[in-house]
Amino acid sequence: MTQANIAGTGKKYMPRHAAKARRSKNFWLILIKCIGWLLLGAAAGYAFYYFFSDFTVAAIDRYKFLQSIFGISQYEQGAKYLNVVLAILVGNAISTAAYFTLGYFRTLIPLAIISGFFMVLLIFAGAARRGISDIPLEVIILFSAEAFYRCLALSAGEHLFFSRAEKKHVLAVSLVVIFLLLTGTAFYEVYQIFGYVF
Repeated sequence: MTQANIAGTGKKYMPRHAAKARRSKNFWLILIKCIGWLLLGAAAGYAFYYFFSDFTVAAIDRYKFLQSIFGISQYEQGAKYLNVVLAILVGNAISTAAYFTLGYFRTLIPLAIISGFFMVLLIFAGAARRGISDIPLEVIILFSAEAFYRCLALSAGEHLFFSRAEKKHVLAVSLVVIFLLLTGTAFYEVYQIFGYVF
């Protein structure tokens, strides 16, 4: 870290570029930035749905692959328990790994905005297709948890780009938390489908 004495004071200052570089390596600042952009995207998604609700429902119903991008699997009535568990876990794991990779390539801002935008659209469009006026609390909890660990994955990827694994403990803790949240939300979703976990 580059520092220099201020003449006559004995104090030290950090050059602006060095301070900026240090901030860019701060995991918490990266995470807060990611959450902020995701919320901005969510607000834009809500506004879009408010004005174009019919179009949104029809588009998502037609282009179902949009759901798989965010790790959402369509549950078929009568599907076996193990198949559903694997579909949810594998889908979310692939999606989260993609977020981490794209975070490393510094796509955090656009991806966070797009994620917030489409996740809100998927929530409201899904409720409209099922004829539900009020979105259930468990759905909000599930989507919020999934959005959070995807933000963690994005932030961990960008942090790895800047730190070059200098702070390995940050990466390790992030990956453990992501794994726990991913697994927890997957089984919470399974519980919502079957009414039991094991």
